[in-house]
Amino acid sequence: MKRLFLAIPIKTRDNDFVPLLDGLKRQLAHEQKINWVRPDHIHLTLKFIGNTPDDDIPKIIEEVGEMLKRHKNFTMDFNRTGIFGSRYAPRVLWLGMQNTPQELLDLEEDTLTSFDKLGYMRDRQNFVPHITLGRIRELCEKQYFQKIVSGIEQKTYIKQEVNEIILYQSFLRPEGAMYKVIKKFKI
Repeated sequence: MKRLFLAIPIKTRDNDFVPLLDGLKRQLAHEQKINWVRPDHIHLTLKFIGNTPDDDIPKIIEEVGEMLKRHKNFTMDFNRTGIFGSRYAPRVLWLGMQNTPQELLDLEEDTLTSFDKLGYMRDRQNFVPHITLGRIRELCEKQYFQKIVSGIEQKTYIKQEVNEIILYQSFLRPEGAMYKVIKKFKI
């Protein structure tokens, strides 16, 4: 069994992502219960597959390869920040898109349909394309956090062409998740 997910890799070099993340980490350094992402692990998940029998992996690779033949490259513009959870109990600080490309929505729907055919049914959550900046377990200064978050400049931090999808294996470790590439797919 392997713990798998399908995702779009996100490039975090040569753009404004690392300065955004470093600035937030610096301004919120007193908040000890925020787990900040590592820039080398950034991706946009299309489908969390979960524990997968080894025998299913070739079928998944074949289905994803066939599905991607129906799609073309497109560009994502990560230019908006937000939180999941409430203002008073935020759980995730994220970077997303003001205008989600239709090509991404189509790719997501096609991905879910393809996995439905393989017996990996979709969950009930709506697709909200985002990059997690930090996971919040608890805040000691909620008003200060809200001030910092509301003061984030809403501008392009990452603009990227999507031309690759990766099937990853995830390993959960005490120091954080580790990822191994199972298969790269070109679009």
